[in-house]
Amino acid sequence: MNTMQTDVGKIKRVLLKHAKDAFRDEQQIEQEWQALNFLAKPDRYNAIREYDLFCELLTKLGVELCFLPDSENTTLDSLYPRDNALATDKGMILCTMGKHNRQTEPQHHKKFYQQQAISVLGEIQKPGSVEGGDVTWLNNNVIAVANGYRTNPAGIAQLKELVSSSVNDFIEVPLPHFRGPGDVFHLMSIISPIADNTAVVYSPLMPVPFRNYLLDSGYRLVEVPEEEYDSQGCNVLAVAPGVCVAVEGNPITRKRLLDAGAEVHTFSGKEICEKGCGGPTCLTRPLERETE
Repeated sequence: MNTMQTDVGKIKRVLLKHAKDAFRDEQQIEQEWQALNFLAKPDRYNAIREYDLFCELLTKLGVELCFLPDSENTTLDSLYPRDNALATDKGMILCTMGKHNRQTEPQHHKKFYQQQAISVLGEIQKPGSVEGGDVTWLNNNVIAVANGYRTNPAGIAQLKELVSSSVNDFIEVPLPHFRGPGDVFHLMSIISPIADNTAVVYSPLMPVPFRNYLLDSGYRLVEVPEEEYDSQGCNVLAVAPGVCVAVEGNPITRKRLLDAGAEVHTFSGKEICEKGCGGPTCLTRPLERETE
């Protein structure tokens, strides 16, 4: 059965923005990396090399790759297409970005969807904002949405209306201030579902009611240690139930995933993940998933 209301079903097709197109040239990188709060200046050559290996891994795992075209009207952050749109069984929902520098990105998605005859259910309208990294699907058509610096109450209200006829529960998760409005902090900074009733989490930043909801719902929580949080330990992409793609360099989290019965595939993400604070979920916008 095909459904988009899952973050753990087998990915059949995914939308990407290749590093060579997001990081167009050295001049763009020099002009943008600090303004976009990258932790360090990306090395374009190595970023492209890493990205090619990431694409090879996804292909090896049976995922069909689709690519957004390059554009002079997007920034380095366009490398992370997860944030620009949400997927539902009734069509895509185009986001309005809470990060000002990224305002043009959803319209590039809209053009792609129109060209590919992919249905669009609706768009979040200003002053509302919703970013895809702040939204995740849980079991039984439950959608969890952050209330934070990137996704605001006006956007949440619009999203709730758009999905009202196709969800069983709508959970609003208030996020902490943490490192402030300039930080890249989303709901999926603290949770990555990887299988039915299993999720990778960073509990120190989880609201207690949300964590309790997961436990009461029967979730097994794979805990990320503090020393692996900033290296994208909590950002894990499920390409199929229990089949995970993760950034190299988080051995404790990897062992805990293996102990939980997961199959783990890693890739080097120094340039394309760690510097821009976006892991494999951020790099991907699944367009088609399959469940049993």
